[in-house]
Amino acid sequence: MTDLLSLLGANRCQVWHQANRALAQYNVAIAQAGRSHKEGVIGTLHFMAGDDREGRAGSEQPLARLLRSHWSTRQPQDSLRTIAQRLGVVHTTLGRWLDGSRMPSEDQVRALADVLKITGRARDDLLKVAQWTSARGGTVGLFGISDDVSEILNLESQATTITEWSPLRVPALLQTAQYARNTEKDNADHGATLKLGRQSALLENKAIPYEVYLGMSALASRVGGESVMAEQLEKLLVASDQTATEVRLVPDDLDWHDGQLGPFVLYERDGEPAVVYIQHLGASTYLTYPEVVGQYRALVADLDALALTPQQTRRHIEDALQALTGTTRCPSTRH
Repeated sequence: MTDLLSLLGANRCQVWHQANRALAQYNVAIAQAGRSHKEGVIGTLHFMAGDDREGRAGSEQPLARLLRSHWSTRQPQDSLRTIAQRLGVVHTTLGRWLDGSRMPSEDQVRALADVLKITGRARDDLLKVAQWTSARGGTVGLFGISDDVSEILNLESQATTITEWSPLRVPALLQTAQYARNTEKDNADHGATLKLGRQSALLENKAIPYEVYLGMSALASRVGGESVMAEQLEKLLVASDQTATEVRLVPDDLDWHDGQLGPFVLYERDGEPAVVYIQHLGASTYLTYPEVVGQYRALVADLDALALTPQQTRRHIEDALQALTGTTRCPSTRH
C-alpha cells in the first residue's frame, strides 16, 4: 500500500481515500434500504472526477471504444481476417486495436475508416480522437474522457436497444454541438465532439433502436438561448425522421410516478445482462442486478403508458419551434 500511495502522490492519495469512503457510504445506504443481495453488489459506482486508473487495462482506451462502436455497426459484416488483409496487417493486430491493448497510428485509423466506409462527421471525429491519442502516447482518460464515458462507449457498442428517460434536458445522443457545449461545465469542446462522434456511430446508420422518453420541461428550457434551442428542437425532428430514434414526450402535470426520481438509460444486450446507467453530479451508477433492472423495465412500461404518441410529440415540438422562430416546419418525411 505504501508503494501505491507513493506512486499516486499526495493529491491522488486524497482522492483515493475520498472515493473509498464514498463507496463505503454507498454500500451502507444500499444495505439500509434493504436492497442488498447474496453477492452484496447491485451495480458499480464510478467517480468521474477522481476514479483511480492505476492498473486499468488498455481496453479502457477511448479510441478502442470508438473503433469497436463503428465495428459493431459496420455493413457488410466482413470477418476480422478479411478486414485485416485489406489493411495489410495480421488479424491479431486488428483485434488488439479493437480491444485497446495496442494503439493504431493515425494513418492506420484513416485506412480503417476507409475500409469500414466511415464518412462525414463520424470520420472527422474518429480521426480527431486518433490524433489526440497519438499526441498523448495512448494515455487512458484522453483529454478528460473519464472511465465512466469509456464504459458508456462500450455499452453503446454492445446494445441492441437503448431506452432513455430524460425529464429535464435533451439526452446526449440527441444534442446539437451548441446545446452540448452549454451543458458541459468542463472540457465543453471535447465533450461536444465526443457526443457527436457517438451520435454518428450509433444513430446515423439506423442500426440500433433508440427510444427516448423526454419530459415536457426539456422543451421549455432555454439552454444557450433561443437560437440554440431552436436548432436543438429542429434536430429532434430530424432525428425522428432520419434515424432509428423514437422520441415521446411525457407531460409534467401528472400524478406521481417513479420516473420523477430522475433520469436513466437502459441498455439491452444480446447474450449479456442488461445494464441501467444513472448519472449524478460527480458520480455515476451502473445497475446490473436482474431484480433492479426489472424494476426499471417496469418503469419504462409506465412511461410508455403516460407518454404522448410519436405524432402528438412531433406536433408539440413543432409548436415549440414555431414559438421560437415564428416559422412553420415542413411535414415529416418519415415513413
